[in-house]
Amino acid sequence: MSDFMHKINPFYKFITITMLATILTFVHSYTINMIIFTISILLLILGTKPKTWFIALKFMIPFSIMAFGVYMSGVLWRVQAVEGIGTALTSKQQTGLDMLSRFICFASLGLLISLTTDSFELVKSMQKHGKLPRKFAYGILAAINLVPHMKQEYNNAKLAFSVRGVRVGPLSPKVLFSMLVNCFRWSEMLSIAMHSKGFHE
Repeated sequence: MSDFMHKINPFYKFITITMLATILTFVHSYTINMIIFTISILLLILGTKPKTWFIALKFMIPFSIMAFGVYMSGVLWRVQAVEGIGTALTSKQQTGLDMLSRFICFASLGLLISLTTDSFELVKSMQKHGKLPRKFAYGILAAINLVPHMKQEYNNAKLAFSVRGVRVGPLSPKVLFSMLVNCFRWSEMLSIAMHSKGFHE
């Protein structure tokens, strides 16, 4: 199975998709949105491995529910169409379809860039081809690598409270405070590490 989407230069892929999404922000066309959505899905199917398809499918299930909500919002709270800003919407259904198409179009572009681009390779490519300063590249990679540690620290804090018989919720201030304390400690260690490697003025 072809995997050419992962082999495309991450920086140029990121710039292309970002520019396309920016242009679509100012274009109100159901047809264009559906064309971009179809192309994005085809690229995911033809340019990635089956493992990526299943990941995309897992994301599309909640996206579909949210898309239905967006469609109903357009149907129930339609505003009058304004000529000259794209496709003139003349009915509640067309308004809902336009909003739905924009939602799934941006969702498909997000899936395309996130599922076919490695964050480490993207930052390296941005430094090499986009002339991103080394200190910013190092900082971005450090932040990306800290995310799993934050999740682990959050689980450890919940486990510690559970062992002591203290019931805490998913957004309990006690758990979040414990996690943030360690985050500040990590940020200080990161700052010292960057300074020791010459990432300073």
